[in-house]
Amino acid sequence: MTGQEMDGVWEERFEIRSYDVDIARRLTVESLLKYFQEAAWNHAERLGRGYLHLRSQNLVWVLSRMMVLLETHPVWGQPVILRTWPCGSKSLFALRDFEVLDETKRRLAVATSSWLVLDLESRRPQRIEPVVSSVRSFPEYRAAGDEAPRLGSSAELASPTVLKVNYSDLDLNDHVNNATYARWVFDSYEIDFHRLHRVRSVVMNFLAEVGSEDSVTLGRHEMDSSRVAHTIRRRIDNTEACRVELVWESSRLL
Repeated sequence: MTGQEMDGVWEERFEIRSYDVDIARRLTVESLLKYFQEAAWNHAERLGRGYLHLRSQNLVWVLSRMMVLLETHPVWGQPVILRTWPCGSKSLFALRDFEVLDETKRRLAVATSSWLVLDLESRRPQRIEPVVSSVRSFPEYRAAGDEAPRLGSSAELASPTVLKVNYSDLDLNDHVNNATYARWVFDSYEIDFHRLHRVRSVVMNFLAEVGSEDSVTLGRHEMDSSRVAHTIRRRIDNTEACRVELVWESSRLL
């Protein structure tokens, strides 16, 4: 395991690889979410609340909400410092925040996340207090100011895109990984759009599991000139699996 904990905050260093960036050499949101997941899991292991600990109790961590605010996109070859810490709990959620810094400790991005603990048999959320009550947390230190919001449902395209779940979309729980939803959404835009824009904020709500035998529909609704809402549904029962809201800004590539 890489990284170290200092005063209750977990810190890892990453160097942005060529396979983690887009055509503008900027770190993709998919890759950033994978960094967050890796750091969160490593810290949970150090705290004795990781994957193996929960599986021994027939439990599993599930990401429910995520909000990412990008001040400056990290770029190819850039060393970055990722810091993450628990922020306590609210209702059934365990809260965890993140920040990404450059080598001068300037903030590049911040994020906040909300996690559930599910029973593997019933697939129902469990009380969070027995899992996190003895873990040191920092509810007063919020990287993004508050927790990730609950997104409302939105109108959808009349002819949404159909996507089949593939091998590379799945995680070790045999479900679509949270970063995969980001890839699906960003791939739904034309390449020329990406040449002219960059994303400033991402909010994701994960509402239902999507498995290896599923296929999904991806719809999009333009809320205004910069804000776009997306919804992903399981085709078998039309259950909404994920809601995503993006805020874009103009950023022409050189």
